[in-house]
Amino acid sequence: MMLGKTLGATLVALISLSSIVSTVTIQKPGLTQSQLSKTRAKQIKAAYRTSYQAYLKYATGHDALLPLSDGFADPFGGWGASVVDSLSTSFLMGHRDLYDQGVEYSKRIDFTKTSSSSISLFETNIRYLAGLISAYELGGKKEQKLIDQAKVVGDHLITGWLGTNPLPCNTLKWNNLATPDSCDSSGIAEAGTLILEMDRLSKYTGDQKYLQLATKSMKAIAQSKGVFPGLFPQVYDPTTGQPKDDYVTWGGGSDSFFEYLIKYAYLTGDDKSIWVNTWVDSVASSIQHLVEHPEQTQASQLTYLTDYSASNGGNLPRWSHLGCFAGGNWILGAKMIGNDAFDAYGQALTGACANTYTSSPSGIGPESFVFIGQGNNTNGITINDAAFYRQHGFDFEVTQYILRPEVMESVFYAYRTTGDTKWQDIAWAAWTSIYRNCLVKQNGALAALADVNSTSPTKLDDSESFLYAETFKYLYLIFADPSKVDLDRYVLNTEAHPFEIDQPGKGGYAAKKVDVRPVGEKAGKKENGVKKPSETKDVPMPMFSGLPGLNLPLGGGGNTLGNVLGWTKRDGLKKHRRGKTH
Repeated sequence: MMLGKTLGATLVALISLSSIVSTVTIQKPGLTQSQLSKTRAKQIKAAYRTSYQAYLKYATGHDALLPLSDGFADPFGGWGASVVDSLSTSFLMGHRDLYDQGVEYSKRIDFTKTSSSSISLFETNIRYLAGLISAYELGGKKEQKLIDQAKVVGDHLITGWLGTNPLPCNTLKWNNLATPDSCDSSGIAEAGTLILEMDRLSKYTGDQKYLQLATKSMKAIAQSKGVFPGLFPQVYDPTTGQPKDDYVTWGGGSDSFFEYLIKYAYLTGDDKSIWVNTWVDSVASSIQHLVEHPEQTQASQLTYLTDYSASNGGNLPRWSHLGCFAGGNWILGAKMIGNDAFDAYGQALTGACANTYTSSPSGIGPESFVFIGQGNNTNGITINDAAFYRQHGFDFEVTQYILRPEVMESVFYAYRTTGDTKWQDIAWAAWTSIYRNCLVKQNGALAALADVNSTSPTKLDDSESFLYAETFKYLYLIFADPSKVDLDRYVLNTEAHPFEIDQPGKGGYAAKKVDVRPVGEKAGKKENGVKKPSETKDVPMPMFSGLPGLNLPLGGGGNTLGNVLGWTKRDGLKKHRRGKTH
């Protein structure tokens, strides 16, 4: 009897030990903050405060500061997007006065009405809804009014679903909960970047309608026929849930759909539904069809993601700052499912994006860049500076920098999962370049840049709320105490607002097994029935989210997601410069 008890106890202990050993670990165990990192984090924290105080001084109550003219702009409903977007960053940095002020402001916003002629479901969801819910969680779930406000926002957002349509319209009327008249197209980044936020809204309100609609939308895309397994085109018919084009990219207009597949599985711990395996297909197909290495350059070891459109000649050898989130996303997912090959690709993609910073005359990467693809494929792109390309492996395409976070986002994941301080060095070099070039000395704010392919770029009177939500946050977290937003406890939405995951310490994530070629090995010859480049008359451009001063089409045709959906201009954007209205 005693022997039986002993064996039983031993068996229980072994099972427990096995469970501990197999626990999914995203963040490198034992990671600590060095004294150098502490000093650097403090400097970024101080710069954030100064920049945000410039917003408060000149643009309080409005969505964004115009840093050069001390004015403001209201592209996102005029409810104060920069305040709500800043809440989680202020809290994490320990700026509790800014956080508390922001919470009080957010509790008073009248989300039932707007003076804007239309509202973006996507932008409102990732900035306002996520910002409110994340602040509620970070603050200890004490401010119920934040959830009440989130419910008001959510009730307006779900007016985007018309009738039984599987996908929502993105352009909302908003006032009086009026529904859109109709919409002919929906982008997968719009329809597929709702499920994290809607899940949390349903959790904290007890009303499942938000999650049900977001799930219907996400699944409609994931269960449709992709261009390749797991790789879906950008534009969909909201009434049928079926594709309307064949343009595949991890860049703007598609990016966060792919991002949310694996992040939703991590948020909920759900590896039984379609999320994990669809994401695995997305990455595996990307490695097979989209991953390329630049040719005719000394930097041929770099690893890039092309865009792809069979009707436009196949692979398009360009990548974008927006698409540079992919490295970090692949690293996160790889750690979840234990796929070392995916992790190696994520690290390589992150390194290639970081190279656009370290190689740039300004020390900052461009909005988009181009290269010569496999088989010397150019397919509509032009290498303007052959000498620079031969040395660095890319050439500048759209040279603006609008204070985007995506490269530092991936560097954050690369550092937190490896502990390799080279990523911190890359981040610090990027930060010093950003601060040197973007700082507006008159007020301490940061401004966008017109041309990063210059040692002294001209500033633009533009500064979106994601500067406070994402760019400052990722830079800070790379150097902060690693217990802040521990990746084994939190998942960040596409605007970098952290949510608590439901199953920390989960024993593992079931995922289909796939074989992919090793990093650095070229893909086989591609056919796929594409048109010859000479037949291509309308080479697409990636979606740039309405860059200031950018008039599309640029260097190609008008067959872009932005043109199809009318996103290339900031319609209805009101800018105010000291009493002047434009």
